[in-house]
Amino acid sequence: MGLMVTAGFIVVFGAVGLILAAGGRLVGQFLPFAGLGVGVIITGVGLWLLISKRKLGLMAASRVNLGGGRGLKQTFLFGVAYAIASLSCALPIYLAAVGVVAGQSLSAGGAAETIIGSVAYGVGMGAVMMAATVGVVFFKGLVTAGMRKIFPLIEPIGNLAMVGAGAYLIYYWTIGKGQELLVFRAEQLF
Repeated sequence: MGLMVTAGFIVVFGAVGLILAAGGRLVGQFLPFAGLGVGVIITGVGLWLLISKRKLGLMAASRVNLGGGRGLKQTFLFGVAYAIASLSCALPIYLAAVGVVAGQSLSAGGAAETIIGSVAYGVGMGAVMMAATVGVVFFKGLVTAGMRKIFPLIEPIGNLAMVGAGAYLIYYWTIGKGQELLVFRAEQLF
């Protein structure tokens, strides 16, 4: 079953790798600006959630139905859905992992590197998912007791993590290692 989830990851990340390989140069030009914008938005939303003590959720996510049962098809579709959700949360990390942020793998002849990196990222995600699943199976009682204790803290910690992640993106693109690329891309465009 874990291999089917991993196969779902590989399909999604491989497809994204193909898209990046085909149009990656265009994406790479605007990535520093998008990264900075995402950092500002994430920081703002995280601060708003911390201050207002409101909750943020997506109703559409609760309506997703992958069908009943536990067959291979449903497990594969779970892997696909999980990979898509993962991309929506961790796109900058994924792009950095496959070298797109710096434009390393999008140079001439780098399409194969982008696709291979994307597939390898999918395999890694599947391995982590299988390890976590095995851990929960073997340590179910310990995990359940631990989750009951930390569950009330998850939301505020998540909000703090949003602020931290957004602040890091702002730092990275303005005064960190990404500053050179941001300035370079800005000079090219303007």
